[in-house]
Amino acid sequence: MIYSKFGCKLSPVSKSEDASGRIWVQATAEGSPDIREYAATDLKADEGLGEINRAIAQLPSKVVGPKVDRRRQSPC
Repeated sequence: MIYSKFGCKLSPVSKSEDASGRIWVQATAEGSPDIREYAATDLKADEGLGEINRAIAQLPSKVVGPKVDRRRQSPC
């Protein structure tokens, strides 16, 4: 199970990479239909970094579409 740094369960949808090489994961948080963007370095998992890396590797690249909110400071 993948979690935000605040402990909210996430359902990853896609991934993207910015110009500096930082990986972002687009996901929905439990109880919310909104897709939000989380820095991969902020993610937590039951089985640690290996679980996060496996989950990210299986995600499709982000399809260009509506702007996605980046959640960096507030919970979930």
